[in-house]
Formats: sequence, structure tokens, C-alpha cells
Amino acid sequence: MNILEKTKKTIQRYQLFNQGDRVLVGVSGGPDSVALLSILNALRHTLSIHLVVAHFNHNLRKNSVTDQRFVENLARSLQLPFISAQGHLRKSRKKSSVEEIARESRFKFLLKAAKKLRANKIALGHTQDDLAETVLMRILRGTGLGGMRGILPKRTLYGIIFVRPLIETGKKDVLDFLKERTIKFRIDPTNKTTKFFRNKIRKELLPLLERKYSKNIRQILANLSTTITADYDYLEQESGRLFRTFSPKNRSLKNIRFNLRQLEKIHPSLQRSLIRLAIENLKGDTRKFGFDHMSEIEDLLTHRPTGSVVHLPCRIQALKEKTQLSLRRKTTG
Repeated sequence: MNILEKTKKTIQRYQLFNQGDRVLVGVSGGPDSVALLSILNALRHTLSIHLVVAHFNHNLRKNSVTDQRFVENLARSLQLPFISAQGHLRKSRKKSSVEEIARESRFKFLLKAAKKLRANKIALGHTQDDLAETVLMRILRGTGLGGMRGILPKRTLYGIIFVRPLIETGKKDVLDFLKERTIKFRIDPTNKTTKFFRNKIRKELLPLLERKYSKNIRQILANLSTTITADYDYLEQESGRLFRTFSPKNRSLKNIRFNLRQLEKIHPSLQRSLIRLAIENLKGDTRKFGFDHMSEIEDLLTHRPTGSVVHLPCRIQALKEKTQLSLRRKTTG
């Protein structure tokens, strides 16, 4: 099966596109995003979608302007609309923090560009290798089921649907496709360094696991993600149903309460899911909320007296009242 057919199957399996979709394609100039753009351009008439090329220049390297021009010329050669923006990130002593800030800046640009151009979907070039790396990274850092899903094929954030048509395609297939069609791409020199955690996984740990433990480790990790995603989706559906039932109708985004007796009757897994849902409603996501925070809330519920408070990231507090668990976001000042 060639890469075009494989991508079409992924698109159909996860219903990534609908006829008439206006799709913003994030293109860095690297092999994955260039391959994604080339593949979607080849399929756009079959899929009945409209493409716009988007590039964000972080200005972290001397040749970053060259990358921007490369992507702009690529879009022009395909006769596709092009939009770009530049960031000026201050370098940090912590390499990972620079990586995180750059990722957030790019994410904000893509959302803003999509809304400006009325694109309802954003396509990104993550591959199966990226998925395997992400799952392994999160296992090493410590994560629950949600984190072990890795990179989802389709996800809605802030009203925009993010899709990853190459998520079932390996890096080797991407490189073979580009070579066969003599499609040029750019190489980010920072991908060669092992200062970043992801690069250490990619350059050191995964090759070691392939040599000494399992030649199919990338596929195994991807399969693990697929299995967990299906199980987690069911858990999310049940949690959503219970959330609407347990949380009072007059709840606001500032204070969400659960009846303690009702919480005690349900499985601990669903208890945790309800608490995560409450936090997501309060702050928009569950980032910076980890295992230790959940353990503290569980200890609050089972062992601490009425009136006890647990302070969570982003000014969120969990308060144990006489008959309720109250989760609220403290206002500044």
C-alpha cells in the first residue's frame, strides 16, 4: 500500500475531513510537514477540501528566515494561499522551556490564523514515530491513561479541529515518498542534538529498544496508544454523563461542587475522571495537574476533616465541605 492510499485510509477511519473543509496545513519545512502538504494537495480534489499553508518562524536559528521562504515558495509552486508570522522568543537556560514556549507560540499562531482565514480544521504532520516517542516519553515522566493516548488523530481545541493524517504512517515511509518524488525539504539542525528529552528518546532509547528488545517497538507503542484511546473514550463518555448528573445545575466556571456521598459510591477511576473534568472546566485544560495533585484530593476526601483545603496549580482549590467537594478557581488580588 502506497502512502497516498495509507493516508486515505487513516482519513476515512477517523473521519478527519468532510467535503468543503477549509484546512490550514502547518508546514515547518521539515520532511513530515512537507510530505503532509504534498499528500493532501494530491488528495484535495478527491476529498473536496481547500488548503491554506501556514508557517510560524520562531527566529531561534540563523537560517529560520530561509525556512520561511522555502515554505512560502513551496506554497506558491502548488498555487496555494500562504500565511506566516514571526515570533521573537528569548532563549532560556532550560532548553526544554524554550521548546515548550516555541510550541505554545506556534499553537497560538495556528489558532489565530485558522480563525482569521475561516479554516475549520488544522492539519499537522505528526507521524507514527512521533506517536511512539510521545507515548514512551509520557511513560518515563509518569502519566495516566489520558497521557498514554499520546497524539490523537483528531482533537477539538478552542473550536478548531486538529487532524493528523500521517499518524499511522512511519517516518521511513515519509522519507521514501519524498525521495521517490524528488521533493525537497529542510532539516532542522536542533533535531540532531540530544539536549532535548524527545531527541534523547528518538536518538538513543528507541534505537536501543529496537536492537535489544523488540524490532517492532514503535508499532507496539502505537498499538498501545490506539487501545488505550478506545478505552479512554468510553471512560470519558461515562464521566461526562456522571458530571452532568452529579454536578448541580447552578454550577458556574468559578465553583463546581460534587455531593460527597455520590462520589463515594462510584469507582475510583470515575471519581478521578470527574475531578479532571471539573478542573478542565475551571481552567480550560488539565496541564500541570498530575498524579501527586490527584493523590492529595483523594486524601482530602478520605482522611482529612471538613474545612480542609488542597491548593492546586493555576489558583485552583479543592475544599472539603460538610456534604460536598467544592472545586473553585481563586480570583487574583
